[in-house]
Amino acid sequence: MEKENSGFSRFSWALAGFCLPILLWPLALLLSPAILENPTLSHPVAMASVFWIYPFVFTLAARILFKMNRRNPAKAKVALWISAVVFWSVLLAIGYLGLT
Repeated sequence: MEKENSGFSRFSWALAGFCLPILLWPLALLLSPAILENPTLSHPVAMASVFWIYPFVFTLAARILFKMNRRNPAKAKVALWISAVVFWSVLLAIGYLGLT
């Protein structure tokens, strides 16, 4: 008798946690006009456009990682970790540049 797969796998939960910052998109849309008007930023348009684009990047990355997990789970797990590290590094860099 085969084991029935009920519920989410650990990878699916990790992928859902990776995409959780998408919920902050409305806040990002509220902040982007303030970023565009900030005279101390060297590239305000680039920083504001990051706030508009990142949900689409997350959606695309999640879809690719989901399909990759079906074919090669080990590579998908590594790619998910790399994606999470890149996202948080960019987020911290934006925060650091915005506060200095």
